[in-house]
Amino acid sequence: MVLSRQDAWSADEDIMLAEIVLRHVREGSTQLAAFQEAGEKLSRTAAACGFRWNACIRKKYEAAIELARKHKGNTGKKQPGAMDEEIDKLVYNDAKEKQSVKTTQSKVAAANYSMEPGHMAEQLNSTVSFLKELSHYLEENKEQQAEQLLEKKNELQREKEKLDKELNQVKKDFNRLKEDYKALLEVMEKARALSEGAMPYLSEDSEMEESG
Repeated sequence: MVLSRQDAWSADEDIMLAEIVLRHVREGSTQLAAFQEAGEKLSRTAAACGFRWNACIRKKYEAAIELARKHKGNTGKKQPGAMDEEIDKLVYNDAKEKQSVKTTQSKVAAANYSMEPGHMAEQLNSTVSFLKELSHYLEENKEQQAEQLLEKKNELQREKEKLDKELNQVKKDFNRLKEDYKALLEVMEKARALSEGAMPYLSEDSEMEESG
């Protein structure tokens, strides 16, 4: 299991997250799927990737997002290769810009800008929307797990009923053997009693033969 990271985001991670999200937009996928893929590649949670995208990155890629959406909906009007080159160019320019401002002061300034009331409200709305989508996804998975557990329970119940039937049959067979054994003992006892009762007559016959 890969542990999720808690350290600060680097410029390279921001670029990778942007590239993954834009690719999913071009392919007609969902942002949730993009955040899950980014989380696996960056060793972060999908929620962390979603918050980073909505709070710090999305604003810088508005043009790229628009191009990606046009690429998804109007592939016949423009060659996909040209559209991808424009998006890659925007990503490349953003990477160059990030490399030129890789200082603590620039990061603090960017954070302060993103915390302005207007931007903060928009970012919070985007984050709430993402969390709702994530919650819906988790609920669906919870229902699937519940169905699997129910099926497992039913399977175990059927197995228990089968074993109960086999146990009842074994008990019946045992009781029948017990009765047969008891009947056999009674027959043997009667045979022994008959044998002992005939012994005096056999002795008298022997004595008569000897005297004769």
